[in-house]
Amino acid sequence: MRAISGIALGAALAGCSEGDAEPRKGIGGSGDGQALFVTFPDDPENFDPHLTTINRAQRVLENIVEGLFRLNADLEPEPLLATDYEISDDETEYTISIKEGVQFHEPIGGEMTATDVVYTFERVMDPDVGSPRAANFTRVENVEAVDEYTVRFELDEPFAPMLTAFAESVEIIPEGAAEAVDLQEHPVGTGPFSFVDWTINQGVEIEAFDDYHVDGVPNLEDVEFGIVPEPAARLTALEVGDTHVLESVPYQDIEGLSENSETEVATETGLFNQGYWFNGSETPFDDARVRRAVSHAISRDDIVRGVLFGHGEPVHHPIPPASEWVDRIDPGPAPTQDLDHAHKLLDEAGVDPDDVETSIKVSRTPGPGADAATLIQGHLSDLGFDVEVVELDFSTWLDEVWVNNDYEMAIGSWSGRVDPDGWYYRQYHSEGPWNHWGFENDRVDELLEQGRSETDLDVRADIYGEIEEIVQEEVPMTYLYFDNESVAYRTEVEGYELEIANLTSFHNTSLDN
Repeated sequence: MRAISGIALGAALAGCSEGDAEPRKGIGGSGDGQALFVTFPDDPENFDPHLTTINRAQRVLENIVEGLFRLNADLEPEPLLATDYEISDDETEYTISIKEGVQFHEPIGGEMTATDVVYTFERVMDPDVGSPRAANFTRVENVEAVDEYTVRFELDEPFAPMLTAFAESVEIIPEGAAEAVDLQEHPVGTGPFSFVDWTINQGVEIEAFDDYHVDGVPNLEDVEFGIVPEPAARLTALEVGDTHVLESVPYQDIEGLSENSETEVATETGLFNQGYWFNGSETPFDDARVRRAVSHAISRDDIVRGVLFGHGEPVHHPIPPASEWVDRIDPGPAPTQDLDHAHKLLDEAGVDPDDVETSIKVSRTPGPGADAATLIQGHLSDLGFDVEVVELDFSTWLDEVWVNNDYEMAIGSWSGRVDPDGWYYRQYHSEGPWNHWGFENDRVDELLEQGRSETDLDVRADIYGEIEEIVQEEVPMTYLYFDNESVAYRTEVEGYELEIANLTSFHNTSLDN
C-alpha cells in the first residue's frame, strides 16, 4: 500500500512535483475546454477496479470504468453496458445482450465484445487474482460468449441479488488488459473519461473520452482530483475559487458552505457506515457478553452530535437508512448508552473492568474515525477500562487490521451495499472475505446461503431478520453510525447531482464560465 503524506495547498492545486513537471492550469487558466478541479483528502492508492476497496479510488473510477448494469438514484440496478437481459424460469441462467459500438480507452482501445465480458468475469472469479468481488459470483459455474454481443451466465443454483451484484461489483475491462497494463496505476474502461496521470500525494487527472458511447457526454474536457490532506486548506480552496468541488466536506463546515452565496452543498445520508470491531480471538473479547457490554457503553448519539455535528444517523446494524430493507428487516432503534447494563454483563462474564487494558486501532483518514475513537475511549473509561487509542496512517491500518487481524478493538468504515447479502455474507459467513473478527455460527452460515437463493422478498426479509437477531446477540462487531455524504461545489458547476451510489460521477457536469 502507498503511504499517505501531507503536502502544501499550493503544490496540490498547482500540481507541482519536486521535479520539473509543468504546473496545472488551474481555474481560469489558459487551456481549451472546461477543466473541473476536485479536492480529495488522500490518495486513491489502487485503481484496479476488481481489486480496490478504497473509497477514493472508487470515486475516480466512477468516471472511467462501467459495468453491465449501474445503480440508479433509487438504488435499483438498471442496464448500462447491457441493453437487455433474460432470466431462465429456474433463475439459474442469465442471458445478457451488450451494447454495440462501445469503445475502450487507450492504450488498448477497440470495441467491447462478449469476449471482453467473459475475460472480465473470469478474472474476477479467479482465486489467484483474489478479487473481493468474487464472493458475489461463487454460484456462477460458467460464463460464455453466445455471440459477439451476447453473454450467458450459468449458475449452479439461484442467486437472488444477481442483478445488483452486476451493478455494484464488476466493471468491464478489455480482454488481456491485466496482462497488458498495470491496472493498479492505469485503469482502462469504457467510461466518459479516460485516465491520464496519477502523481502520488498530488493528484489524478482524467480527460474526456471522445469516443464515449453516449452522445453529448461528457461536457467537461478534463477533471483533476487534487490531494489536499488538511481540511482547512480544502475548505479555503473552495471558498476562494481555487477548486470547483470539495468531496467529503468537514461536517462542521456544511452549514456555513450552504449559506455562502458562491457555494452549494448536496448532502444525503449515505451507504457508508462506521463499524466497531472486536477481535474474537483476544481476551476478553472472546466472550459475547463482554462485546455486548462495550456496545452498551458507547453513546452513539454523542458520536453523531460531537463528531458528525448531527450529520448522520446512529445505528447498531449495517442496513443503510436509504434502503427499503431497513423497514423489511426492522433491526430496531440504536441502543442508548447503559453503563449499568454493561456492568451487569461484565459481572456475568466474570470480568472486572478495572483489569481490562486494551486498545482501539483507528486510521487518521479517511473520515472521522479517530475522533469517534477518542469519544469511545471516554465511554469505556467510564466503564472502568484502560483504553489506548492507536492512530495509524491508512496504509498501516490496512496492513495491521484489515490484512493481519492484529488488533483488539478497531474502527473501520464499510462501503455500502444495497442488498442484504452485501451487508451480511462477507462479514458474518465463516468463510466470508471480510470476516475479520473470526465469527463462526453454523445457523448463520445456513441462513446466509438460504438468503442467497431465496427470491421471495418477504421470505428473504425473515431470513435476514433472524440473522440480525443472532449477530445482535453475538456482537462479533457492531456499528456506530451512517454519516451523510456531502459534496460542496461552486455555483458555476452545473448539472451535478449527488447520487449516493455514484457520488462523484461527472458524466453530465459542466461549468458556467
